[in-house]
Parts: sequence; structure tokens; C-alpha cells
Amino acid sequence: MNMKTVEGLVGARSNINLSDTAMGVYRQAMQKGDTATAERALGYAGDMTDQAEAYEAKAEEGMKADAKEMKEKAKADQEKIIEKRKEEQKELEARIEESRKPDGDTIEISGEGTPVSAEASGTGTSGSSDAAASGADTSEMPPVVYNSAGETTPQEAPAQAEISVVV
Repeated sequence: MNMKTVEGLVGARSNINLSDTAMGVYRQAMQKGDTATAERALGYAGDMTDQAEAYEAKAEEGMKADAKEMKEKAKADQEKIIEKRKEEQKELEARIEESRKPDGDTIEISGEGTPVSAEASGTGTSGSSDAAASGADTSEMPPVVYNSAGETTPQEAPAQAEISVVV
């Protein structure tokens, strides 16, 4: 809370209380017929009311400053929230893009050592003869398993088994 607001509210309240006291003195003086005291009390009440109005104006200035400060704070908070959501959106898009990318290439090799998929075998008759020629070379090589670092580990493969390699 702004200091002007606090000062204005406290000052206005205390001056209104003082005005009420002066008005009480005015009423008592009028009942007794003492016009001089009544006029003096009425003058004090008017002065206190004027001071209360001045403090009220000060309180209003403070409240306007408080409202302006709150709007600025709310705007800054909103901008932070928007920026945070943009960053979260970028992270989400990056994760989605990452999940769309395949982990690696997949090659399937049959028990005879020839590629199983049509893509790997090529098109036409020359591709099938190349596959047959490479199949002879492949059967002489010992079976291996590739890890994520690209290193090989020798393995014994069971006869007549299909092997899938994900790189």
C-alpha cells in the first residue's frame, strides 16, 4: 500500500473524529444558548472537515498510484507467463520433432544372408544377383551385434533365424 494512501486515510479519519467532537460541543453550546462558543465550535468543525477533504484527496492520489503499480505488476506477470508458455511450446515442439525422427536404420537379414526387404535387395535382376553374391560372403562372416556406440560384439546366431539390426 502506498504511503500517501495510508497517510490520507489515517488523516481523514482522525480529522472526521475531531470534527465530530467539535460538532458535539456546538450542539451543547446551542442548547445552553452560548452562541459565541457554538460559532467557535462550528468554525473548528469546518476546519477539520476541510483538512479531512485534503487528506481524502491525498488518499485518492495514493490509491491511483497503487492501481497503476498493480496494473504494471500484472502486465509484467502476464508477460512472464506468456514467455514461459512460449518456451514450453518450443520444448514440446522439439520433443515432438525428436520423436518423429527414427532412432536409426533397420536392416533385416534372412537365414541365407540375403536382404529380406525389397528396398535393401534393389530393383531388377542385377540386384538379386548382387544379393546372392553378397549372401555368399555374408555367410562366411561371423554374426555380430552392434551397440549404440557402433562397437561390435561377436554372437553365435541360431541356425535358420531372422536377424533385425537397428542402427
